[in-house]
Amino acid sequence: MYSNYNPDEVMNIQEEIVKWAEKYVPEFNKLSEKYNTSYYTQSPLNCIDGEVDLMLIGINPKGNLGEGSSKKTTEEYLAGNPYWSERFTKEGKTAWRYNHGARFFLGFDDFCHDESIDNDKKTVWTNLSPFESKNGNNDLRKELMEIGIKSTLELIGIIRPKRIILLGIKAFAQLEKSQERQKIEYSKVFSNIKAQVGRINNIPTVCLTHPSGQWEVSNKFNSMFVFLHELAEITNKKGDVKPLKEVVKIMHDEMKLWQDRVVL
Repeated sequence: MYSNYNPDEVMNIQEEIVKWAEKYVPEFNKLSEKYNTSYYTQSPLNCIDGEVDLMLIGINPKGNLGEGSSKKTTEEYLAGNPYWSERFTKEGKTAWRYNHGARFFLGFDDFCHDESIDNDKKTVWTNLSPFESKNGNNDLRKELMEIGIKSTLELIGIIRPKRIILLGIKAFAQLEKSQERQKIEYSKVFSNIKAQVGRINNIPTVCLTHPSGQWEVSNKFNSMFVFLHELAEITNKKGDVKPLKEVVKIMHDEMKLWQDRVVL
């Protein structure tokens, strides 16, 4: 099924995910009680059995800060959002606004695509922090964001997705402030656009405005930015990653070429 499938490696990934959860779930339980705030991850992590193509990372789950704690087992946390299976209607169309917005700029319609974006073994949906709040960075307690970022960076190191998309324009800056800052690098591409490209653990990463917020240009511009970045990253050499400066230049030069040669 996978070009570099190795049963021992798969088992190691599964074991490492469980060890990761065993490390952090007790801490999450303590902080949940301390701040009277629930927590959960989004897509299930207990089904990861090989290479992950894409990891989408939001800010934190939408919910009520300070209005109820939760105490989970490792198994319950790894099972993901208990309502995850309900993100599609009976007709097989996405029912969640957040999920719809991110899917659209990645080039997907409203229908379920089990072969790619909706395959929980190939695409991981998670957040910088698993703790709920109504306004993300604006109202989530610092301690809840800090442990979330630390755990998320460790998870990235375990599953090593081929690509990462950060949903929230401050995400790179928040990651850089963590104790793992040596694993982070990023850069703007266009001087008046906040969207950024970079690396997390040397994994190609894009950072965009959150789908629930206002688009910088349009949702279609975000699609162009994401796919232009993907094209700029191609090396045709397995495991090889270009210097970030080179990727930025390719994207910048391509946009300049469009401005010069496309006439409306």
